[in-house]
Parts: sequence; C-alpha cells; structure tokens
Amino acid sequence: MRHISILGNRWIKRTATGAILAGLLAGCSPTLSNHGNIPVQELIESIRIGSSNREQIAAMLGNPSAVATFDKETWYYVGMRTGRVAFLDPEILERKILVVRFDKQGVVQQVEHLDKQDGRDVQIVDRKTPTRGKELTILKQLLGNVGKFAGPEVDDGSTGL
Repeated sequence: MRHISILGNRWIKRTATGAILAGLLAGCSPTLSNHGNIPVQELIESIRIGSSNREQIAAMLGNPSAVATFDKETWYYVGMRTGRVAFLDPEILERKILVVRFDKQGVVQQVEHLDKQDGRDVQIVDRKTPTRGKELTILKQLLGNVGKFAGPEVDDGSTGL
C-alpha cells in the first residue's frame, strides 16, 4: 500500500510541475497587435496615377492616417504590427506606410511605399523652456496678499441709492 502512495505523490508532483511550466511558457508567448490602416495590396494596385482622384482614394482606402502639415496634397496611410512578450516593451515587427500625392486638382500623381527600414531615429531634445516671471517662495505666497484687500467698511464712492 505504501508503494502506491509514493507513486501517486510523484505523479502529482510531475503533473503540477508540468502545469506550472506550461503556464510560464504560455505567459511568455508574444502577443501580436495590429495598429493603423494597412491597405490591401489589390486596392493599392487599383490606384491609377493620373486618373484616380481624392474621393476615389478615400472610398477605396478610407480616410488617411495623416495629411502632410505643409502640403495638404499628400496623404499617409500608416499601419504596423507589433509583438509584446509579457511585460516588456512592444517590438515593431512590421511597419508599412502608403504615401499618396495629389496635384492641385486632386488627381493622384504618385504612390509610394515605405516600410520599417525607411524609418529614422529621432533624437529627443531634453530641455526646458525658461519662463519669465517672479519665483515666489512658500513664505512669500502665504504672506503676499496680506493687506491687499480692503474690508467692507471702505467707502468706494458710491451713494448706495
């Protein structure tokens, strides 16, 4: 009888260990996410340079992700796929950008494809803009308004009629 209980305990320990390992591995599998607008290749191929216009592009691809700031004739469709493992920062697996340029009449002049390799790192400047003004200490803030406000007994010149 004792031999059976020892084998039973080993089986329980092995099963529990296997379940814990499976849970840990499942928690470390990447979570994939899609962001933005990645147009289907058949729709992109149906764009006709020189004849397709803004309304047709908006009907086919939807509203653009962004419009150029200084040149309203350029539309950007941006989409990316990211993968995240557990609590780590997400990693960009794929990025696709479709750039559609129009002329002044709204007719497509150029279609350009960009991807992750076309991107550039941007250096963030970590500075603070100084503000003009008076720096007040806590004591100046607490005592600064003493004597600035008149009480109700002050004659303001009105007759009260």
